[in-house]
Amino acid sequence: MTDSLTARLDALESELTTLRDKEAIRDVIHRYCRGADRCDQQAFKDCYWEDGYDDHGFFGGNGQAFGDYVIPILKQAEASIHAITNTIIDLKGDRAFCESQWSVIHRLKKPDGDFLDYWHQGRYLDIFEKRGGEWRILCRTITGDMDRLLRTKDMRSVMGEGVPASDNNRAHRGGRKPNDPVFSGFDLQKLVHDRTPIEDLWSPFYALDQIL
Repeated sequence: MTDSLTARLDALESELTTLRDKEAIRDVIHRYCRGADRCDQQAFKDCYWEDGYDDHGFFGGNGQAFGDYVIPILKQAEASIHAITNTIIDLKGDRAFCESQWSVIHRLKKPDGDFLDYWHQGRYLDIFEKRGGEWRILCRTITGDMDRLLRTKDMRSVMGEGVPASDNNRAHRGGRKPNDPVFSGFDLQKLVHDRTPIEDLWSPFYALDQIL
């Protein structure tokens, strides 16, 4: 094997390792979000090393202890959605510095039956570390860049108020572990079934506008 070919193969191997490492880090970031939204406490905690740290503003301390603290709080909300965009990863050996933009919505039920949607946008600033071939969060802090609070109704809770919708035309309702469809895994095929197409998809929204 020539020196030039060896050098090219070494370069390709290095590039492949970089891609693998970055994808593994993104996977942890996404699994953190799933753990939060599905209230899967163990999956959430597994995103941090045992000596990992999290400074979330309202909490500062051990990352896995943060999971013990925050998951019960998230369960008090009707639902939460964590979405990630624009992840930038700078690798340096077995450590990586990451910046990820996030958008979070928490739906809180009011005593009168209506809802408050708390929208919060910002960034995760992370130091990841690879140990034994596995990447996890070593240190995380957040920035809060934008907030808003909206009064709203859950559309499904008012569909019966003059806007009938059969179960045949409803998507699966998201939930917490173990009741969310995502935990069916490859048994997902048992959940799907034929549905009657809705001919006028937008008319229920206009009808709801009169109720809201």
